[in-house]
Amino acid sequence: MTLAQLIRDEKTTVVERWLDMVLATYPPQTAKMWKVNSDPFGNPVGQTTLRALGELTDHLLAWEDAAAICASLEPLVKIRAVQDFSPSKALSFVFFFKKVVRSLFAKAIARERLDAELAELDSRVENLALLAMDIYVKAREDLYRMRLDEFKRTHRMLFRKTGIMCETTDVLLTGAEPAGNGAVGTE
Repeated sequence: MTLAQLIRDEKTTVVERWLDMVLATYPPQTAKMWKVNSDPFGNPVGQTTLRALGELTDHLLAWEDAAAICASLEPLVKIRAVQDFSPSKALSFVFFFKKVVRSLFAKAIARERLDAELAELDSRVENLALLAMDIYVKAREDLYRMRLDEFKRTHRMLFRKTGIMCETTDVLLTGAEPAGNGAVGTE
């Protein structure tokens, strides 16, 4: 029997254990609520996490379509990117898969001499982490860009009235020379 077959046969258990480890990164009350509430409208984060982990389990075994892998990874990474986690903690869930596989299948791996397959799976998990980092960085950039845009919108009139801003917000933010005499802060 191969390691992939073992994981497929126990996919429900693998995903449940992986989910438990991910939920353990949250406060206990939050984790408990997300674990028991299966309503996708009442519990979108928990259900998105569960769905993503199931899809990622399949992708880690097949490892065929990078676009599909990213599509499954993206919702979970985006959720964790906007939460109050450090980058390492936000993406630690990827590596939890290794712990789950080792805890569930350690004896079978040793008995069946599946070390080569385990090494291949570890490599896939590490590549998954790299994909997750790309998605995380993009999500954080988008978040900061949205915050900056909101700041510009809410403070534009204030800047204009105090003479801090000239003809357009572009001049203030990009440092480009305004049309006319080039003096910043004049109307």
